Amino acid sequence: MKGQELTRLTNIWSKVSRQDDRPVSRVVIESTRPLAYQLRRINQVVALTIDQAVPNMYCDTLAVYDGLINEITVQPEESNRVTVFITLNHQAPCAVSSTEGLPVRTFFSFDRAYLSDLFAERRIVIDPGHGGRDAGGRGPVDLLEKNVALTMARSLKNLLEQVNAQVWLTRESDFFLPPQERLGLAREKRAHLLISFHTNYSKDSRVGGLAINYNPAHPAGRHLAQLICTELVRKIKRTVLEIKADKELTALGTVPGLKIMPVTISNWVEEGLLRNPTFYEKIALGVMNGLSRYFAATQVQRYSGDTRV
Repeated sequence: MKGQELTRLTNIWSKVSRQDDRPVSRVVIESTRPLAYQLRRINQVVALTIDQAVPNMYCDTLAVYDGLINEITVQPEESNRVTVFITLNHQAPCAVSSTEGLPVRTFFSFDRAYLSDLFAERRIVIDPGHGGRDAGGRGPVDLLEKNVALTMARSLKNLLEQVNAQVWLTRESDFFLPPQERLGLAREKRAHLLISFHTNYSKDSRVGGLAINYNPAHPAGRHLAQLICTELVRKIKRTVLEIKADKELTALGTVPGLKIMPVTISNWVEEGLLRNPTFYEKIALGVMNGLSRYFAATQVQRYSGDTRV
């Protein structure tokens, strides 16, 4: 009889959503009964101790990396107790709510206001590479670089606008645009940053991985590229081919500029990843996470004259 009274945890997942018209990072615990829990904070870790509960699911660390939540760990303990550890990038207010039914869902919603403050009024130009008569690389099953670059750009624009950044695309549809016009838009908008999306290509279809080029005229260009590379690897699990300076980007002057190639389109596996809509969300999150680390660690000045950081 006692075993029947236990709350069984059946699933746990996380998603960025909106609550009261504000973006939140939401952790959802699904269970057979309402949770009896205690919540405590240990620096940037939120610990939920759930009494009279057992996991009816595989217990492992769930890697989230959504800009606020890093990981979620489910840890069974003695005496029918389970502790869920939510590791954050920074402290954030948490609101709790639940819905009845089967399963019962308990929502732990963490406010993403820190990210909105971090990106507020940042001016970012996103360039979907190629376009029009310039198709770029072609995958083994005929996926075109120009099309996936536009999808990557739109995904990042949507994510950055949610955290109050000012964002422009160099092209909104499929047309050709000369390189000088792409870079010129960054100067026209007095941008703090330009990000150009492409894919890598190799005649050897076995070659796969990501690459990032950066503007060597900006002193922190390589550091920014490395931060974004690290966060992209966490999200999309690709190997790193190279990080290198790109002379073409020096036309930006001291504006940080990146050419990001998250995958190699000529690789069978990686072209397949590009056919999954959620893969573009992961790319956008990886890039945003790298930008978050850059802005948080650097004394970012607003645009003044010809100085940008």
